[in-house]
Amino acid sequence: MTRTGIAALLCLSALPPALPAQVVLSGQTAAEFYKSAVTQSPRAVDNGRPSFGWDTQLFVDGTVSEHVSALANIRATNVDAVTFDYIAIRITDVTPLGLNFQAGKFDLPFGNLGERRFPRENLLFGLPAIYEYRTALPDHFSPGSDNLVIPERDIIAGSGQGRGMRLLDLGMYHPGAMIFGSAGVLDYAFAVTTGTVSTSSYSSDNYNSDLGKVARLAVTPLTGLTIGGAYAWGAYMQEAYPVPGGENAGAYTQRAAEADIEFSRGHAVLYGEAVTSTYAVPLTTGDQDLHVFGYYVEGKYTLMPRLYAALRFSGLQFGNIRTGGIDEPWDYDLVEWEGGFGYFIDKDVLLKAVRRETRIRGGSGPKDNLSVIQLVVSY
Repeated sequence: MTRTGIAALLCLSALPPALPAQVVLSGQTAAEFYKSAVTQSPRAVDNGRPSFGWDTQLFVDGTVSEHVSALANIRATNVDAVTFDYIAIRITDVTPLGLNFQAGKFDLPFGNLGERRFPRENLLFGLPAIYEYRTALPDHFSPGSDNLVIPERDIIAGSGQGRGMRLLDLGMYHPGAMIFGSAGVLDYAFAVTTGTVSTSSYSSDNYNSDLGKVARLAVTPLTGLTIGGAYAWGAYMQEAYPVPGGENAGAYTQRAAEADIEFSRGHAVLYGEAVTSTYAVPLTTGDQDLHVFGYYVEGKYTLMPRLYAALRFSGLQFGNIRTGGIDEPWDYDLVEWEGGFGYFIDKDVLLKAVRRETRIRGGSGPKDNLSVIQLVVSY
């Protein structure tokens, strides 16, 4: 029996592996020149000074076996240090139902931004305003010199300043775990993470004792058309800071719902997303629910081989906060459009010219603009 077992092991060891481990590297680098208006608007870039910038994205895809892989996205820019935006382990076809599992730090299954967060796939320059603009609502309330700062006044004073949370925090990368899969024309995903869609961060620590949850469904009824929707909920406030009245920060949650669409036909492609979010906020006069609605529509049309035109329209609309017996918006509404052209000098070299116009409906400096020339090389 011993000799037979040894012989069997020798034979097995001589067989080639079913699928050798592989590592695939790719990336893209963007260099740009930009100039915004000289304003106090939070959308002003580098105080309106003409500037150059750069952005590099490196993608690592490690295949361990047919069903196991590890993925990473490493980012560096002229204003940020090297950061691991995405680093996760993925296991596919876990069950006969075709379920897939992913754990680590990844982009949340909320919305349809997808690879358009990267310069090469981005039709224009920035992200839609719902992903970039900071609202007047902070994720904590700090003590004042004598007592707690009155949150209502703090929030109103922050209108149009761009110092609080975003509605959707940039690309929304979070540490967590996710199951996802497909059933015919239906795609589904459910993720549990260390924060909500407004408070994603590049650290692995959690702000509070709750976990963020995201559920998504998307259907592709016909070629070129995908309609999706998602719901996210979880506590957003930091426990490290005091809450008025001594309440538990985990009791104050964000609840957000979104619907999105992607449509392509011929030389045209269209993307759209609408998001509504409600924050339970502890105020000195009592708890209130603050609402915000955000949206964007963007499209691209190929005018001729290598040349396309693109346009994006996005905005934020804020609900009311009750302070001093008066109802007023808790931040200034914002409307923004961004348009431009892209020309492929080579299949891996893209030159873009973009103009952005921003209108913040309130305050002393409601107008802003940004002009950009960007060159992107993928490899």
